[in-house]
Amino acid sequence: MNSHGQTPVGSWSDHLTYNTARSVAVGIGQVFASTGSSILVYDKEYAELRKMSRINGLTETGISTIEWSEENKTLVIAYATTNIDLVKDNVIFNIPDISRKFISGRKEINKVRTLGKYAYLACSFGIVVLDLIKREIYDTWKPGAATGNNEVWDITIGDGNIYAATSSGVWSADINNSGLSYFGNWTLMNNLPQPAGKYSLIIYTDHGLYVNLTDPLSPGDIIYNIEGGTSILSYLPGVINKSFDQAPSGFTASSESSLRYFKNGILFNSISSYSWGPANISQGIATNSDFWIADNNSGLVLGKNFTDFSALTLPGPITNNAYSITSLNGKTMISGGGTDVSWNNQARPFQISIHENNKWTPLLNNPVIDAMRVLIDPDNVNHYFVSSWGYGLLEYENNEVVNHYNYTNSPLQTIIAGRPYVRVCGMAMDKDKNLWITQTEVQGTIKVLKPDGSWIVNPITLEGLSIGDIIIAKNGYKWVILPRGHGLFVLDDNDTPEKFDDDRSKRMLVEDSENKVIPFVYSLAEDLDGNIWVGTDQGPLVYYNPDKVFDNDMKAFRIKVPRNDGTGTADYLLNSEVITAIAIDGANNKWMGTNSSGAYHVSADGITRLNSYNETNSPILSNSIISLAVDNKTGDIWLGTSKGIQSVRGVATKAGEQFSNVYTFPNPVREDYSGNVTITGLMRDSEIRITDISGNLVFETVSQGGQASWDLKTYNGKRVATGVYLVFCASSDGSQSAVTKMLVIR
Repeated sequence: MNSHGQTPVGSWSDHLTYNTARSVAVGIGQVFASTGSSILVYDKEYAELRKMSRINGLTETGISTIEWSEENKTLVIAYATTNIDLVKDNVIFNIPDISRKFISGRKEINKVRTLGKYAYLACSFGIVVLDLIKREIYDTWKPGAATGNNEVWDITIGDGNIYAATSSGVWSADINNSGLSYFGNWTLMNNLPQPAGKYSLIIYTDHGLYVNLTDPLSPGDIIYNIEGGTSILSYLPGVINKSFDQAPSGFTASSESSLRYFKNGILFNSISSYSWGPANISQGIATNSDFWIADNNSGLVLGKNFTDFSALTLPGPITNNAYSITSLNGKTMISGGGTDVSWNNQARPFQISIHENNKWTPLLNNPVIDAMRVLIDPDNVNHYFVSSWGYGLLEYENNEVVNHYNYTNSPLQTIIAGRPYVRVCGMAMDKDKNLWITQTEVQGTIKVLKPDGSWIVNPITLEGLSIGDIIIAKNGYKWVILPRGHGLFVLDDNDTPEKFDDDRSKRMLVEDSENKVIPFVYSLAEDLDGNIWVGTDQGPLVYYNPDKVFDNDMKAFRIKVPRNDGTGTADYLLNSEVITAIAIDGANNKWMGTNSSGAYHVSADGITRLNSYNETNSPILSNSIISLAVDNKTGDIWLGTSKGIQSVRGVATKAGEQFSNVYTFPNPVREDYSGNVTITGLMRDSEIRITDISGNLVFETVSQGGQASWDLKTYNGKRVATGVYLVFCASSDGSQSAVTKMLVIR
């Protein structure tokens, strides 16, 4: 048995895209690139890449810009919320002062520059000076007129002066003036062509001062050289400059289509493409012989000797969008498409990201757009289907398209004749391997693709409705979500999909036991006991008797959670939450994603909250959960948030019918390990007893699905001593057993 690569229960992993970069900062030994949600770090000496995200302790995910202070060996990270992190020697210091302070109007950090012990933040309301040594706000400066906030876009320092490029001209002041918080100590530079115009970029080099004029009446930005007068250094129609950065004997000017290096006041070098395609540049920095580029499509790009380009990226999904997640038997597939709130197209490129065996594989398919869902064949994880909102249904084997069903070759229909609007969302596979799918705004709401490639069109048509996900319950009933407040649709085809005269169907709104009608449904799941859990805008509800769904008095039940405060009262489970996603783990516990409060893990009956994860108490990327899935093989819980994808290692896996390959991990347990040990390969509700080598009982528990967890402590709360420990496992009825052992080192 080999447990290499197993991560401890409770550990988090980020799964963010690293094929895009929005800003870059270059030090002598390291290069930092912001993806907008995390930081990619490149070690020049060892040519190694690593990443920083909320998993490693970053405060937030929405990064607006970064800057490196070589003097202080400190990375400054500015967030869209105006929160700030300082990273030094891999230790993160948070400075929340600006984000907590009330400032009227917009509050943003546009650019960060560093000099000496200070970082200068160009903000929408002025300049904030940050002391990098004391890690505190030193002062706030106000270049501009007497009234209002003059937005500062960029800052540069040279020849004893500080210059601010603002929405109302370029302002300068003596950097040593202690009264720069007073607007009157700043001087407007009147020698510019438009003294009160918007200047978005500025830089001081040993050859003078350069500014970038953004004129709404001009088709492109103008770079002026202010040295013994004012002259145009560069003007290219259609080119909008994004960043000026220091370079040897000059500076770089970054725009979407090109990076230009001006040296000694003339254009020295320019690039607009790489060997693999055109550039899409956010920022580029030149050192003595190299370009370091933050590219929107290629991530961090290194240009050796200004000519030999290579993309420096880490494995990850194609996109941070996770409209839906499917996870089965160790394979996780993420759909990056989707619809808007009105169920219209997002027109996102076809993007499926596959995670398997700790590797990522991208799946692209032009011109298909808006991949909605993935259904993995439970008998063959290399065989799967992808639904799209406009281009029909795609069937894959070994990541290759083997069939593409649309209105030209199948009963699938388009909502606009002759155009690719074949909208398919939900998919489910029955025990006979028939694929059931839902279609919107066409005749035949439910269609079935048989294993032999033939089709069945159910005659039921739900007019004027968007049709969402479908699940097939153990009793064979098909449950369908009708989005936008139209409730549910249930079909009993009597296990005869080709015969319609014995069908029963029902369209209904969710109604609880107190006769309250709840029309908005967002998610559905069947648990291991056959109960149907429904996620609504008023929390979760449960149908405990789904076989009676066609009875007129069918009610859904709310989970009542006792307050245990002596009042004898209870509250409905997550009553005020929009439940966007529900997944069932191997112990029949429920994982629920919410629209604004993160994720919740509750017991099988829903009464006990096992855990909750939000931005305050966990590394979760966002409180807004779009999608969620549990991998029955590994126990990983996959979370698709509004700010990216991540996973947390859960305890519960799918239980086996018998004990199979029972082992513990990590094993051996080293002296510096502080997490839990996991026992895996178990049956459901296995009884676990752990003894020392002499047979003394030190711990016992019951498995969560196919796994159990031990915190390496005895009943008195003390960590066990060094030694070999035996793990005795017995099925709940005592008919089967297994034994394994582990080594603990203190």
